[in-house]
Amino acid sequence: MEQRIPVTSSEDGAGEAGRRPVGLISFDIDGTLTTGHGPGPITREMVERAKEWGYIIGSCSDRPVGDQKNMWETWGIEVSFTVLKHMLDSVKSRFEADSYVHIGDTDVDYHFARVSGFDFLQVQTMDPEPWMLSPEDGQCHWGPEGRTR
Repeated sequence: MEQRIPVTSSEDGAGEAGRRPVGLISFDIDGTLTTGHGPGPITREMVERAKEWGYIIGSCSDRPVGDQKNMWETWGIEVSFTVLKHMLDSVKSRFEADSYVHIGDTDVDYHFARVSGFDFLQVQTMDPEPWMLSPEDGQCHWGPEGRTR
């Protein structure tokens, strides 16, 4: 059995005893990320910012794991996990975090998020998360396709 990986981030004055809460974000790819087949609205810059802020990030997709890894490599982002949708629960069992969120665009994403104990954010209707906001102007700049379905 794999051991759960505790992940914390310490910053001066952040959280309890200098500990900043760390969340885990699982991204669907197609229809969610701009690199998807059926590009979604979440950009590489947004994902990079989430990682910089200390989130554990990775993907949970219908795409084969090798394709997911290649996509992240092309984007130049090192992720903590790449799994098929029906294996999302294995991510929660591997990583200890303060919150678990799956962001996707379909009812299938919703289903696997809920049965795996993740919160679900519907990419077409969600409010922007703080890590999605541009540090330059504080606005959310969705990908070129916007959030239409």
